Amino acid sequence: MILLFIVLLLALPIFSLFLYQYTKRTAVFVASFPLVLLIGWWVVATNHYFVPSTNLQKESIGDYALQDTRTSEFFHKVGSFEKREKADGYTYMYDDFFLSTNKENKIVSLSVGSLPIETSSGLQVGDSLEKAKRIYGDHFYTYREMGLGKAVVYVDRKNRHLLTIWTKDEQSVANIWLSMY
Repeated sequence: MILLFIVLLLALPIFSLFLYQYTKRTAVFVASFPLVLLIGWWVVATNHYFVPSTNLQKESIGDYALQDTRTSEFFHKVGSFEKREKADGYTYMYDDFFLSTNKENKIVSLSVGSLPIETSSGLQVGDSLEKAKRIYGDHFYTYREMGLGKAVVYVDRKNRHLLTIWTKDEQSVANIWLSMY
């Protein structure tokens, strides 16, 4: 299958040079077909709409789950969170743990970097990427972000949750981000 695809990518532009003598419109169409295939493949491979859904409904990081309601008083009782106000809510930070809420104090985003906090499924920073794939499955998409490394993203369409697992060396988990979209 892959060999056939490679042959098509190489043969169609060459074949279009032959067609160009007879009909320019058809030659341009045939020559652009491999480019359309490559762009289509890229869109499918890097877009969460084309990845099967993964159930993340009960997923949490530490004691915090998406859509839980937490008040500022709760965070001050737990520890020394630094609070910042945003246009759409609040961000609470403690070392390398970030938590964002909306104006109604419902948690909309959680992120952990170097702290030894694990997800409800047992994944924590420093674990292997293979362990993450064993826990959450093979239904994910990947992308790269400059300075952050490679992201492996699991999508829960029913609950509108995203689990993004960042890795810098493509072998171990460097950051875990659970958010709503």
